Amino acid sequence: MAFWADEVAASLDPGVRHTIHDSKTPSGTVPISGLRGPVISDAIARAARAAGREARFLYGIDDMDPMDSQSMRSQEGMAEQMGRPLCAIPSPDPSVGTDYADYHATRFLATFADLGIRPEIYRMRDVYRDGRMDPQIEIVLRRADRVRQAYREVANVQRADDWLPVQIICESCGRVGTTYATDFDGTTVAYECLPDRSRFGRDDDIAQWAQGCGRSARVSPFGGRAKLPWNLEWCAQWALFDVTYEEAGKDLMTAGGSRERSNALYRAVWEREPPPGLFHEFLNLGGKKMSSSKGIGAAAHDLVSVYPGELIRSLMLRTRPQTAIEFDPAGQALPRLMDEYDRCADAFAAGTGDELGRVWALSQLAETSEPLGFRVRFSLLASWIQIPSIDPLKEAAKLKGSPLSEREEGDVRRRIDLARIWLERWAPDEAKFGIAKELPALQLTDLQRAYLREVATLVGTITDPEVMQQELYEAAKRVALVTPEGKPSKDAFGALYSAFIGKPNGPRAGWLLTTLFEKDPSFVRKRLEDAAKA
Repeated sequence: MAFWADEVAASLDPGVRHTIHDSKTPSGTVPISGLRGPVISDAIARAARAAGREARFLYGIDDMDPMDSQSMRSQEGMAEQMGRPLCAIPSPDPSVGTDYADYHATRFLATFADLGIRPEIYRMRDVYRDGRMDPQIEIVLRRADRVRQAYREVANVQRADDWLPVQIICESCGRVGTTYATDFDGTTVAYECLPDRSRFGRDDDIAQWAQGCGRSARVSPFGGRAKLPWNLEWCAQWALFDVTYEEAGKDLMTAGGSRERSNALYRAVWEREPPPGLFHEFLNLGGKKMSSSKGIGAAAHDLVSVYPGELIRSLMLRTRPQTAIEFDPAGQALPRLMDEYDRCADAFAAGTGDELGRVWALSQLAETSEPLGFRVRFSLLASWIQIPSIDPLKEAAKLKGSPLSEREEGDVRRRIDLARIWLERWAPDEAKFGIAKELPALQLTDLQRAYLREVATLVGTITDPEVMQQELYEAAKRVALVTPEGKPSKDAFGALYSAFIGKPNGPRAGWLLTTLFEKDPSFVRKRLEDAAKA
């Protein structure tokens, strides 16, 4: 079965220049789940180019949208900003962004470079202000009756006969989410900035948490003095940028939702077929959809500053878009993700052309890349760095059997940095350990003591960690420390771990013993002898 991005690429007309489109409203800090759409769209564009299609990835910042967040309204100084364009609200930090929208957009877009996402970027404030949206606004105003009919048929939303589908920016209070427009004469429209919106009930085009100033006037809706309601703005973007494919989140693609409404409007008003596009499921943290407004989920810019970009891309791409991703940085999620990423690299290197190989290829920051021939398993590195006497780079070279290349050393260093953060912030207790300087208090059985005496005869005679691991299994069998099925009992390794790190679990025992013995043979022998007598 073809990889899902290649399936999409194959469905695109080879004779057309394709525009893969996505956009984001910069209304707050974007959680890591907000990266799933851009990564998917970027992968589709890459797959399309690999399939011989001409394709670009276009990404928009919908910064003319009004501030309409109940949670933001309760924050100090924000109540008065409700209903104003996001790009007209002061920045939380002017050193980062010139305004509220620019602040959040800048932090979010900064993650793209670290993820190998290189779209063409536009901001709706510029598109409106430089007049590019004027023809689209005029089309909508002249066909307002079609808009009203589409709302009735698709969403069962009743618009008054005088309602015009355009949102004027009030000349008095600067709000765009509180205005009601009527009477287009070809040049201007009449509008009222509503101080009381109760007579309109629940209206998605009028801000829920804002109050207008009451001004009534006529004004030109062109040149950035107005914007289209969201569903129509989406359509206008398709027409203006010649969009041929656009995926979206599940919440926008449900029956009767925004995408279905925009599809109907595009057919009715622009008389064109809307671009196709799949939907992507949510990325869940602990079973809950990540949401910046609800405080659920790691911020995208925070996680990208820690996780390698390839790893985040792999997380987003390994699961088909229509399947939810369960993600939690805590616990063993990161080591498992790293192991899977390495399996994908091996599949690509093997040249089998399977889905794992495609995941690896499309996870790379550059569109052409080759996997490393040697990598150190993440969990092993996490063990190495917990023993002060161990030099991870020397151990890696020893494991490889030759000096590390520059790329290999860089990969090891990057994994070490990530492992340190994982151990500090997310690793479970069982993954953390330290070599006990003194013999811990032990409560061992006679069989466990016999096992430690047997292990003492092995140390110094075996230097290969994997061979030692196998011999430790055999030693357990020789002293009959086995399960009813004849397999080595966990009590065997538990005795070893308890003797050296004071807890019944730890890193791979074969590596632990051979490495410690190389650094300090007398310490290992004495510890085993003392533990066997305890």
